[in-house]
Amino acid sequence: MDLYTNKTILITGGTSGLGLELVKSFLDKGNTVIATGRRELELKSYEGKFHLYRVDFSDLKETASVTKTICDNFSLDIVVNNAGILSPKEFTLTKNGFEYTYQVNYLAQHLVDEIIIKKHDPGKPLIISAVTSPVYKIAARDLNYARDKTNYNRTRAYSDSKLFQVLMCSHLSLKYKEQNMTFFSFLPGVFSSRIYRMQPKLFHALYHLAAPFMKDPVKVAAELRGLLTQSNIVTGAVYNGKMHQKDLPDIDEDLLSSFWRESYSIINQFL
Repeated sequence: MDLYTNKTILITGGTSGLGLELVKSFLDKGNTVIATGRRELELKSYEGKFHLYRVDFSDLKETASVTKTICDNFSLDIVVNNAGILSPKEFTLTKNGFEYTYQVNYLAQHLVDEIIIKKHDPGKPLIISAVTSPVYKIAARDLNYARDKTNYNRTRAYSDSKLFQVLMCSHLSLKYKEQNMTFFSFLPGVFSSRIYRMQPKLFHALYHLAAPFMKDPVKVAAELRGLLTQSNIVTGAVYNGKMHQKDLPDIDEDLLSSFWRESYSIINQFL
């Protein structure tokens, strides 16, 4: 039985690919859905139930402002951190001066979650999930992500950012364990999407050749929605599309503590 009807759900990166399929999937179940994204999107058949807020996660001030506006206008039940990019070929800085993948795939989403939690009624249940990737398993465990062009590697930048999402959900589950909140990471597998948009033209061509052999985002959206209906989710865990719990990475506690101090030194400026 689908338990999630008449809920209010936020989907980041909800204007294309998996995010858009999630938006339509939840709308079809009678929910109110808020999407964030950088492009325009009209869903006239869902008028009154669908709300779009345009935002660029490479700007933390804008991200915080839009998230606070959403919280002022809606009381959220579910948050899906879906926004993300493949790392650019060359080392690229955001407006805030951070490596692009680190900020868009992780830091901005952690900021969004902390704002939502801060403004959320502590007595009301809240589920926050993050769409990660299988590459989180190959990320380095030293948490020493790309900080400058001399040691930049786009494969590592992307895999690190997906590891940080997994760690974020685990961390939030411990930080807010006394509140009625559930956090988990979702491992969708390889599916067709528009995440390649910052890649070179050759990558676009190769991606389109491979797309027919990838999972359909409609199926992936159904898997995540099904996971969200489960009553026995272990908070802080990682789940795949078959609802199997996966192992969390083993990270040195001192490295983790240093990583969270650095993250919150940035995030707290915008709360």
